Amino acid sequence: MKLILQEQSKSRRGMGRIDVIVLLAVCVLLWAVVGPGVLQNKRGPARVMVCMNNLRQVGMATINFSASNNGDLPSLSSEVEITNAAGQKGMIPMGWQMQILPMIDMAAVFKNIKKNAVVVSGEVDDFRMEIADTERIWIQLFACPDDLDSYGTSGGSSYVANAGFMSRSLYHGDPKGLHRVGRMSWDGNNVFNEPKDISVSAATGVFWRAHPSFKSSMDYFATGDGMSMTLMLTENLQAGPWYETDTAKTGFGLPINDSNRQVLFGAETFFESIEQPLNTQFTGGTLTSSAPQDWRINAGFKAKTGTQPRPSSNHKGGVNAIFCDGSGRFLSEKIDPHVYVRLLTPNGVSYGEKKLQTSDY
Repeated sequence: MKLILQEQSKSRRGMGRIDVIVLLAVCVLLWAVVGPGVLQNKRGPARVMVCMNNLRQVGMATINFSASNNGDLPSLSSEVEITNAAGQKGMIPMGWQMQILPMIDMAAVFKNIKKNAVVVSGEVDDFRMEIADTERIWIQLFACPDDLDSYGTSGGSSYVANAGFMSRSLYHGDPKGLHRVGRMSWDGNNVFNEPKDISVSAATGVFWRAHPSFKSSMDYFATGDGMSMTLMLTENLQAGPWYETDTAKTGFGLPINDSNRQVLFGAETFFESIEQPLNTQFTGGTLTSSAPQDWRINAGFKAKTGTQPRPSSNHKGGVNAIFCDGSGRFLSEKIDPHVYVRLLTPNGVSYGEKKLQTSDY
C-alpha cells in the first residue's frame, strides 16, 4: 500500500524548472512568429478609424470656414497680403489647409505664419513672402497614421482636396499654379475665361484658385448633384506638405486631354461632344480602358511626392473620403470609374453626366 501511494505522488508532481524554461521558450518563439501579425491585424482597422476621424475633422473645419465666409469655401490657393513682425509687406500664397488652421484650433499657428513670414530671396520691389522654416511643423490632424512618410514628419500631410478636371500637362505637377477655373476652352473657340468655360470647369471640382468672377460655395453643390454625391476630401500618399500650393501636392482630380488649353473631343478622350462635355459614357470612351490609368484610386504607389494627384492610401483595398455634406465613406479601389468621376463632379448632370444614385457606390 505504501508503494502504491508513493507511485501516485510521483505521478502528480508539478513541472520542474527545466520544464518551465522550455515552455516559456516555446511561447516566446510562437509569439515572435505569430504576435506581430496579430497586432498588425488589430492595429490596421484602428488606424483606418483614426485616419477617418482626422479627415472628418478637417472636413468639418472646411464646412465651418464656409459658414463663416458667406458660404464660400477656402480656395485651393490664394495670394494674401500680410505685414510680418519686421514691418515688411508682401503677398504670401496660402493653400486650403493653411486657410482652415483657425478652424482646427490652430489660430496661434496661423498668426505666427503671418508674423514670421520671410521675403522670398531675390525680391526687391514687389515683395513675395513665404512661410518661415520655424512654422513648417507637423500637425497631427493633417496626417494619416498609415502614411509613414507623412505621419510625425514636419509639414507632413496625407489629405487632398477635390480639384476637379485638370489639363494633362498639369496633372503631374503644377508649381506655377496654372490649374484654375476658366483656363480651359470647353466650347472649342480657343477663347478662355468665358462664362461658359468657367461654368463647365466649376462643375468638375470643388476647390479652385481665387478667381475674380467665381467663388466655390456649398450652395452651388446643393443645387447641383447634391452635397452627399460630391467628393470634398480624400487621401493621397504623394501629397505634399500642408503649406504647399501646387495643385498636384494639395489636390486630386481627373486629367483631361487638351491642346493649347483647348479641350479635345472624340476618340481617345473622355468626352463625347461640346454639347455634353462631361459625358464619360459614350461609345469608345477611355474610362474603362485596359491601359494604365494614373488617376485611379491607389494607382502608382511608387510615384514621387506631388506627381500623382489621385486618391491613395496604405489602407487595404481603398481610401477614406469625406463628402461635401461632411459624411465619410471608404471608397474601394475597384469602384466603377464612371461612378468615381461622377462623385468628383459637383454639377456634372448639367453638362451631360448621368445622374448618380446612392446605391451606385
